Amino acid sequence: MKKQLLSAAIAVASLAGFSQGAFAHAPSVTPDIEIFMSGATAQDKALAALFVNLCDAGTLDVYKDNATAGSEGKAHSAYFCTLNSTNVPGLTVNGAAATTAKVLFHKRSAGGSAQGVNPLIDGVAIAAMRIDNGNCTQQGATNTWFCNASGANLTNVVSDAGISDVEPKLFVGPNKPSNASEVDPVKADAALNVVPAAALVFGVPVSDNLYVALQRAQNLLAGFGGSCAPGDYTEACMPSLSKQQVAELISGQIKRWSEFKVNGTALTSLTAGLTYTDSDGTVRNVTPNDTKVHYCKRIDGSGTGAQQYVKFLNNPCSSAGLSPDWPGSPLAGPVKHEISGSGDMELCLEDFADGEAVAKQITTTNPDVFNTAVNTAGNRAWAIGQQSLENNATHAKHYRFIKVDGVAPTLEQAFRGKYMDWVEQTFQWRKAISADKSTIIAKIAADAASPTILATELNIGFVHPFGQSGYLAIGNGNNFTDTLNVNAPVMPYSHAVAGSLSNCQVPVIKNSTNTSKPM
Repeated sequence: MKKQLLSAAIAVASLAGFSQGAFAHAPSVTPDIEIFMSGATAQDKALAALFVNLCDAGTLDVYKDNATAGSEGKAHSAYFCTLNSTNVPGLTVNGAAATTAKVLFHKRSAGGSAQGVNPLIDGVAIAAMRIDNGNCTQQGATNTWFCNASGANLTNVVSDAGISDVEPKLFVGPNKPSNASEVDPVKADAALNVVPAAALVFGVPVSDNLYVALQRAQNLLAGFGGSCAPGDYTEACMPSLSKQQVAELISGQIKRWSEFKVNGTALTSLTAGLTYTDSDGTVRNVTPNDTKVHYCKRIDGSGTGAQQYVKFLNNPCSSAGLSPDWPGSPLAGPVKHEISGSGDMELCLEDFADGEAVAKQITTTNPDVFNTAVNTAGNRAWAIGQQSLENNATHAKHYRFIKVDGVAPTLEQAFRGKYMDWVEQTFQWRKAISADKSTIIAKIAADAASPTILATELNIGFVHPFGQSGYLAIGNGNNFTDTLNVNAPVMPYSHAVAGSLSNCQVPVIKNSTNTSKPM
């Protein structure tokens, strides 16, 4: 596989300042192949890196919606470049073998994973961003464009492909999006090619002020039984919640943090006078002036939400599973904030940490993208959410991940069967699309399952202060030993041991002749 001068993951992250000189593929260029993909926002960085890694050097232009300054591309993005038959074996244009093709690859992130599942099965057209309507502006001398993605700048199309954090059959109940019916497994099998790709580690993010409060309560801070400074983000200094405690919070059982006790003492009574310094260098007070529990929750149809409900609430795996869809109370608590994408999750958690009332409306014209200005009163509060470990590796945003049952969300801990919050993602594409499109999508899905590509193109960007996280290749067909190889990470545990993939299953290592198992 072709290697860029920079890792694709690094290149995607720095495209805003990346200059290739003249336009590579400007909006006026007509693509040979145009692909529309929708679905998971948790994997946007990985998906972009996988596609960019297939591009011929010097041919890439990147397009991002810019409804929110500083958060471009949260709802829609597109990547336009030339692919060649060496990087994409079997490349065709209009059914004929081709050595090169100009490919415009759209990614709709609005609405999350289910937008890459239910609408594909039902043949429902959903909004995607145009780049050819005079709506995109080049950013200086770079090959990055910011685009207006509203009104006539959106086009309704049935997506060719989707990506989801969990398998399609889980998009029922609380995971069903508002614009489609629940997944019918028979219809799904008839309509889609579904390929499990990799295991992605998820975690429980909390606002920075709650993180420090938990450090204090669990005797991790210097002067309070430990040796850590407030906010220290090493594995040893990370506080923890049990699976049961997380379930209590996200199912709406606890109204205020004064009800949440550690060793018999209310959490809110432990933080008087306690401060920390955030990543911007600002000294902030830990103690909230709003003691209600705030839950930053992705909208129905989010794969990030789906995996959390599977792992912590047993929903929709069991009819007795707890529901994340509870009304709460804006006055008494708890308070649930429905938000669209992983970028909005960061903004929700950060606003409560900082006590800011920052408006974060994405667009008013697309009904699938919500206004997520959640902290309108500007209160300082403690918030909990849901997020993949693809996010906030440098802690630029003011939230941190915590341990679950005393275990950090790292590749090593997931590999050893100790960390439980990981799921196997899937790529799916409609059987009715052209061979031209299918070949490219299948290549991206195959690369997403490669241990070496996961390590060299993706995981290098997901090294957190507490350790390496991100993706592991699924173990079926991949060799593994009892030692994690971070240069080619493979997950020995599987959610498909009982037959087809089901992230509801307890993952185990399949019976085999391999005696070198990490147990």
